Amino acid sequence: MSKEIEDILLKYLSRSANPEELRQLSKWLEDSKNKQIFKEFVKTNYAITYSVNHPNTKATVETLMNKIRKEPKVFKLQTVFKYAAILILFIAVGIGVYNETYKNEEVIVENALKEILPGDQKATLVLSDGSVVDLVAHQDELISKDELASIQNTKEGLVYDALTNQDELITEQPKINTLNVPVGGVYQIKLPDGTKVWLNSATSLEFPERFVGEQRVVTLKGEAYFDVTKSKRPFIVKTNSADITVLGTQFNVSSYEDDGYFSSTLVEGSIALNSNLKDQSSTILAPGQRAVIEKMNPSIDVASVDTQVYTAWKEGKFYFERESLEQILVKMSRWYNVDVIIENESLKNETFTGVAYKNKPVDYLLNMISKTTKVNYKITKSTSSGKYEITLTK
Repeated sequence: MSKEIEDILLKYLSRSANPEELRQLSKWLEDSKNKQIFKEFVKTNYAITYSVNHPNTKATVETLMNKIRKEPKVFKLQTVFKYAAILILFIAVGIGVYNETYKNEEVIVENALKEILPGDQKATLVLSDGSVVDLVAHQDELISKDELASIQNTKEGLVYDALTNQDELITEQPKINTLNVPVGGVYQIKLPDGTKVWLNSATSLEFPERFVGEQRVVTLKGEAYFDVTKSKRPFIVKTNSADITVLGTQFNVSSYEDDGYFSSTLVEGSIALNSNLKDQSSTILAPGQRAVIEKMNPSIDVASVDTQVYTAWKEGKFYFERESLEQILVKMSRWYNVDVIIENESLKNETFTGVAYKNKPVDYLLNMISKTTKVNYKITKSTSSGKYEITLTK
């Protein structure tokens, strides 16, 4: 809504609009979208809600708008006051409707905040034979064991033990497992070579039950933090955008398909990064550096960064440093399992800096953002998906 229309609406509701301004308002109201904006504007400025389930309310609004549209081109000031008086009377009568609806909205938001929970330790393990193990339901259990490897699900995560000293004598291909972490989850795994991996929400890691041959290879979709056990055999992380090769080091990898970019942040040691995209460029990262590959611009961009910003998630924190609101909300939606809608395009590029604990309710983070970036939010529940939707507006 333009500033000019907003001024006219305020004049109209205060009975001070002139005939020319009323003509502009009438033309503006011919658009159904503007009619809805008109209703929301009145709700915001006069504390009233227009409920489609309340026939008197709906009839009054429609009658008033029809009169505005049908009014002759030349308006008399008395007519303006008459319609304004109708609206003011309507507002006074509608306060009772508003109070009841407002209470209902409070209940909806209160229930939403109870049901929108932060993420937790949860994952499923897909074994090589296709069987699926719910790791929440089978905590502190032995998942599998044979003469070559065992899989134990502990409070700290999955632990794989393999007969690594006999790897060179084993020629058969190892069994491949996949650890899937859903939206709203995190999980940790200790691989057969002792490498520790923290998996973020909406992430999967494919790996062998034991590492054989000259390389240790895993495949990642999503985001994970690796603490790789040193070995003469290279450890390789394969993603859709790039492959990372290390001997022993700590680093973070983010490779979500819907993010539009790949990134890797090195905490210590060194890593070789090879792009799989069209230019197939490569680079070596030093500690404190972050490499980014945009899918629309596949060259590798390297910059020095504060590594905490990109690794704090595994410590249970959101850490944002001049990060766009759009990127923040993507991370929030993965953690709280909600859909996020940004109504104003300009809001997407608003930046935010701060630290928030991930075990807090969703409104804790939303309130931090809204106070800093001057945005408003509302929570509704989708009738089609059943998921909660968080809508942000100016």
